Amino acid sequence: MGAPLKTLILAVVAPAAILAAPAMAADMFVKAKAPPPPVVIDWSGIYVGGSIGGVWTDAHRFMPNLPQVGIPAQTFTSHGNDTIYDVHVGLQWQWQQWVLGVEGGYSQGAKGIGSSVSVSPPEPFTSLAATTHLTELFTVGPRVGYAWDRVMAYGTGGYALERINGSYTCKDTGLPVLPGPGACSAVFGPAAQLDFGGVTFNNGWFAGFGLEVMAWRGPGFDVILGAEYQHFEAEQKLAFQCTVAQCGPTQHQNFLQDVAGNIVRARLSIKTDGWGPFAIR
Repeated sequence: MGAPLKTLILAVVAPAAILAAPAMAADMFVKAKAPPPPVVIDWSGIYVGGSIGGVWTDAHRFMPNLPQVGIPAQTFTSHGNDTIYDVHVGLQWQWQQWVLGVEGGYSQGAKGIGSSVSVSPPEPFTSLAATTHLTELFTVGPRVGYAWDRVMAYGTGGYALERINGSYTCKDTGLPVLPGPGACSAVFGPAAQLDFGGVTFNNGWFAGFGLEVMAWRGPGFDVILGAEYQHFEAEQKLAFQCTVAQCGPTQHQNFLQDVAGNIVRARLSIKTDGWGPFAIR
């Protein structure tokens, strides 16, 4: 190929390449994939769930009328533990990383969250006991959380309502009895099997904290796993008050009761995606 021909080819190709370069670069830019948008974890919504854990309680029985039989007024404390179950429902809103909500819960123990303590003295019978069962626990109150993506730490507290069943029992048999001479003896016991106790609904409070993880995100709902600690206490209320027909001239068996306790449990909750129960991402 002669020099004049090479010169002619270069003169034609070079300008075409220069003109095509910007178009090729633009085409490559258009075809490049844009980075995916960041995943936004939304903790807002309505949720329901359940939990299981352990509860440790201190049941207090105050006997104010013991001075009638020459004994100072006393408080007897029994300690118990049980497995506790919970169902809960709540709703919450998220502002940036802060999450504010309200939750209500209902808890029961596998064995009635019961405990007993001997009341001898003042009763001179070692097998007579003060027995208390926290049969139901209701809680409702706000939750304030701080979220990092799929993880949220929160504090909670509010109103608690205890349903307590208190009675006098024989420690050997667990049967409710009328406290008095020979109440748990083989001779007088069967005739004295009367439930001289009472049920009270005690107002109180609770406080606690927890940690939750959004374990799974589905089409319209999320699955949340968590762990929680709660402490609860309540006021004392009169559970049993004698009459002359029941107890005779002295009514020292009267008592007030309350329960305080601590709960540690694992939680499972199902939350809507935002506020629509059928919302789709």
